[in-house]
Amino acid sequence: IDYITKPFDPDLLLLKVKSFYRLSEQARELNEIQRALKTEIEWRKQAEIKLSQNVEELRSILESIPQIAFTSNAKGEIEYVNEHWYKYTHSKDILPETESNGLSVQYCLQKALREGEHLQFEVSIRPLSNAQFRYHLLNMTPVRNENTVSKWVGIFTDIHEQRMANQILEQRVSQRTWELQKTNLELETSNHDLQQYASIASHDLKEPLRKIQVFSRMMRDKQLIENNDALTYVNKIIVSSERMTSLINDLLSYSSLSGGGGFELLDLNSVTDDILSDLELLIKEKNAEVTISGLPEMEVIPGLVRQVFQNILSNALKFSRKDLDPVVKITGEMVGDKSIDATPDPSGKYCRITISDNGIGFDEVYLEKIFTIFQRLNSKEDYEGTGIGLAIVKKIIDKHNG
Repeated sequence: IDYITKPFDPDLLLLKVKSFYRLSEQARELNEIQRALKTEIEWRKQAEIKLSQNVEELRSILESIPQIAFTSNAKGEIEYVNEHWYKYTHSKDILPETESNGLSVQYCLQKALREGEHLQFEVSIRPLSNAQFRYHLLNMTPVRNENTVSKWVGIFTDIHEQRMANQILEQRVSQRTWELQKTNLELETSNHDLQQYASIASHDLKEPLRKIQVFSRMMRDKQLIENNDALTYVNKIIVSSERMTSLINDLLSYSSLSGGGGFELLDLNSVTDDILSDLELLIKEKNAEVTISGLPEMEVIPGLVRQVFQNILSNALKFSRKDLDPVVKITGEMVGDKSIDATPDPSGKYCRITISDNGIGFDEVYLEKIFTIFQRLNSKEDYEGTGIGLAIVKKIIDKHNG
């Protein structure tokens, strides 16, 4: 409150009015600032309470877990550690001791600070209770506030038993791998020796047979023309020696199937075309009809696959019925899996090849028997052969994962 005495000066009155107005405005601004400060103080109190609650909640969680846990500020200074920390160090400010040839906790912490993102390390730290270092996974996780790292949470998880088990497993795998490599080498050497032996043995066996055949034919053609009984016996000797030669050749083929060359991309039609060309005279003699369709290009061992088709086509012509002209059909189609009734699939990785004929056939009870070496369902007087052909076929198909 102010007073003006009469008579009053107009200039003084104007000055006093302006002063009172400025004071009123300043008072209003001060009141607004005071209200804003009260609001901010209240907000800060609530934020501090919330932060305190969050910190306590985090500490409660870190205290309850079985791992070593700690928090640090944005500079990497340790602020809090849980009780498990003290199993590995006496002080909050001293980091756990690590092996000299491994990562240190300090290095892991500094790397996390530089990267500014979650990182995981494998460290080996020593507990205070003994001298044995134990493997741990150290996870460093940043806590962000408005895209700025304000805190770090570090957790050590003991993986020592798992690491030891993995080492034992790796040692066993390594040992087993070495044993398998050694066994494979021994098998390769054994197979090579067997093939050499089979080759030498077949030569030593075939040479006397060849002489028996040569001299028997000489006797038959020059000395026994008029002696029918002796001629019959000599012919039996020749037939038996020829059968024995065929048996030796088949045994040699069967024993050498572990080799056969490498896999190549091959058009199976080219294989069957060559075989049909080789069997042309027999096909004409039998008045046989052979149709082939759908055979693809596949990764195969050419020489062995040729043996498969050669054996089966020869069997189809050999075991034909006397009252019917042979009809042989070969079809191929890609399928998705290795089963007889698999659904056709153009993009499948298997090829199902079906071969059918109108020959004498066989009872299904002998289905497994016919693929066993030396097994025959017909007498050698009716149909020639050694009983090895289909065993060779099965072994080749097995080699092709069929």
